[in-house]
Amino acid sequence: MKKKLILSFLLMFNILLFSFNNLIFAQSDESTPDAQIRASIESDFKLKYVDSLNAVKSDYKLKAEENFENAQLSSGTSFYKVTDDVYSSAIDFAGYIFTLKTNDREVATIYASSNTGSWKISSISNRVNSENSLLTAEATLSKNEKVKLIDDERYGLNALLIEGGEKERVIDLSGNGKNVNNLESNSNKTISKSLFDQKIKEMKTERSGPATKDGAVIMGTGQFDFNEPSKASSNVPIILFFLGVISLFPIFIILKKKRNS
Repeated sequence: MKKKLILSFLLMFNILLFSFNNLIFAQSDESTPDAQIRASIESDFKLKYVDSLNAVKSDYKLKAEENFENAQLSSGTSFYKVTDDVYSSAIDFAGYIFTLKTNDREVATIYASSNTGSWKISSISNRVNSENSLLTAEATLSKNEKVKLIDDERYGLNALLIEGGEKERVIDLSGNGKNVNNLESNSNKTISKSLFDQKIKEMKTERSGPATKDGAVIMGTGQFDFNEPSKASSNVPIILFFLGVISLFPIFIILKKKRNS
């Protein structure tokens, strides 16, 4: 009887422990990679990419005496892409980016994903997607706001999404993060989240091709436009109304002449 109680207790303890671990994992913060993920990416870089990058180091603006042997990875941050759902403008977690430095100079961006269950480098770009822009934005946010980095070549997007709070907005970073110092909705290259959603849906509608046999929709590529819609276009209905009223004057004059005659 005593053994059964002990076994039952151990079984219940293991179930509770397993449930607690799952809860912790579900609530873990995906905004930054843990030490194990970073170590995997660093190992992948040194084993597979150093030699090939050294062969084209001029593309990364490295000097003749410089190389990638002692390049350092940043701590890393998460990035997001526009969802594949053709009817949605939501963004999905896509992986982590790491800024690559040589001699304390940012020279490249590493993109990491875990499509196969383990974290590996998916691509390396000579376009520096500085994490400093994200840190600058985080330092200026209000209490209920959060920031996410959107990096999606399919839409020509390199931007920050500020969500939560009263003014959700998207900031264009394509100008090397010059706009990140002004996070207001009315600043240059900063648009409201609602306008961002509208533009993404319009792009998907315009670029979507016919569905394949398995029902998938193939999307094209393009450059996201951060410009606000022309205000002149909103005056078109008013202009047309007044033109219609003006065009009625000749008719009134003709009818008046007929009555007088």
